Amino acid sequence: MKRTVIALAVGGAFIAPAAHADVTLSGSINAGPAIVKSNDGSSGASNSIRSTVGATTGNTSGKTTDGINTNYTNITIGSMEDLGGGLKLDFAYQMTANFQSVSSSPQNRNSHIGLVGDSWGGVWIGTNENLYERYFYTVDPLDGAAGMGGNLQMFGTPGYGTVFDAPGTNGGLGPRGTAGFYRRTDHTVWYDSPNWGGFTFGAYTTLSAYKTGNTPLSNPRVWGVGAKYVGPSVPIQLWAAYEKHKDLDGLGVITGATGGAFPNATVSVGQSTVPTSTSDQGIQIGVGYTLGDVFIFGQFEGLKYKADGLGVATDIIEYKRNAWGAGLKWNVATGYFGGQYIHAMNGSCQSVGGGCNASQTGGDMVGVGYYHTLSKQTQAYIMATWIGNDDLNQYNTAGGVGAVPRLGSSIFGATVGLKHSF
Repeated sequence: MKRTVIALAVGGAFIAPAAHADVTLSGSINAGPAIVKSNDGSSGASNSIRSTVGATTGNTSGKTTDGINTNYTNITIGSMEDLGGGLKLDFAYQMTANFQSVSSSPQNRNSHIGLVGDSWGGVWIGTNENLYERYFYTVDPLDGAAGMGGNLQMFGTPGYGTVFDAPGTNGGLGPRGTAGFYRRTDHTVWYDSPNWGGFTFGAYTTLSAYKTGNTPLSNPRVWGVGAKYVGPSVPIQLWAAYEKHKDLDGLGVITGATGGAFPNATVSVGQSTVPTSTSDQGIQIGVGYTLGDVFIFGQFEGLKYKADGLGVATDIIEYKRNAWGAGLKWNVATGYFGGQYIHAMNGSCQSVGGGCNASQTGGDMVGVGYYHTLSKQTQAYIMATWIGNDDLNQYNTAGGVGAVPRLGSSIFGATVGLKHSF
């Protein structure tokens, strides 16, 4: 539910003539204590990408961590103005509200300004969770992948400790790319269509300023397209999305060549030379069906990472990973139950000299939860997850309390909390 307030009431920041426009203040406070336990990681395993050979006990032993998860807690200031003739201006500024720590500060999340037409859709500019990510979390049965047990623990990532990873630096060791497809981008322009009989689609691209601080390579860009059908009379959903990353060096993160290496294990770096360019892509397809109070669904994702310009025989030039999952959401009188299972298959790779080995890189995930309705705006919840990793990968939990990266470690996590929407 949204509450409409007069712009003057939000601090006088809106001066005439905009002072007479209505502004909406909305958001979601979603937080609670969480505990995550990881068991001992693997020791003595090795392939062409990673290695735990020679790892010490302290680098592989399990650990239990607890703390406060604030999940997707956010506050949004927005405004929609009717310009006449079926045209509207849409503005929103969204910030995180991570109140669990004195060191946490509000950060920009999904913020935009754009024009929306009744008949043709809308065009926006700003920072956005793109269609590739949105299609995943809108069917996630555990509150939109807000944290523990959500599908972002295994979809949109090749593993290796990356969950909703963003590009940047790695402890002063230099630029680091990103291997994740479950993410938002800045400097973005996007289009979303109107709903035509249950069918919608969209497209998006980043602009060249996105390169600032985002990659060790020269010309990064992210673009993608997606389409979805939600039957207006037959309770079926179908969706597909494709996203392309240029020069984000996801393969370097996977192999540890650009600072993506695990700090607590001996790592066999899979790239000896620097690529001239990289090209990564993700594709997802899904289907869902509603049977009374139960929504059931299945999904598939394929990720592919490539690097050009490498010349040493042992350099890895390609890595692929497929994953599939199924889940359900069951609405009951007091709230809803959700559950899902995801299986990530072993990856495959190619090196310059051939004979690349990516064995023992799969994993499995189970997530379950229950949301209890306290009012129209407030829910109490409990969620739990289990992740089983093969010896040479590390899929991890999402949220503020996560497991310490251990190759081959299995992970259990649980959380309780409250969600209040306004």
